[in-house]
Amino acid sequence: MSLDTGRLAQMLDEELLLTRDIHGILQQEKEALRSNDLDSLHSLQQSSTLRLSQLKDHAGQRLHWMQTNHLPCNADCLNHPDVAPAANIHRLWTQLEAQYRTNQTLSQQLSDIVLGARQRTLQKLRILRGQQNDPHLYDGKGKASSLNKGQGYIQA
Repeated sequence: MSLDTGRLAQMLDEELLLTRDIHGILQQEKEALRSNDLDSLHSLQQSSTLRLSQLKDHAGQRLHWMQTNHLPCNADCLNHPDVAPAANIHRLWTQLEAQYRTNQTLSQQLSDIVLGARQRTLQKLRILRGQQNDPHLYDGKGKASSLNKGQGYIQA
């Protein structure tokens, strides 16, 4: 019995469309973060959550179909006798793999942006609270003598 390569191609194509949609949302999120547009970011986050849930479900269905049809759940499936002659599956698999890598890279960039903003915010809060605000004052001999943490004024 041969595999329905048309069904596999359809599932890969649908998954590829979802990953491309997610890529578009991630790019919009990056712009919203850079411009500090919190309203857009909130609505994009909701869209992203929905698309990611759909992708998870769709990828799970594809993996289940592949397991049911005794296909390896990795690129080795392309060597299966029924799949090997189907050039469209090779193309879709390669595009899907590349799109996942691109999305992962963009997601890492977003994570770096968010972590950087968080770090800057925490640093500002520490300064405003007077924590770790240690101005180095010099004594009569020109040597630095720091004040206690949070003490931001000179004592006479």
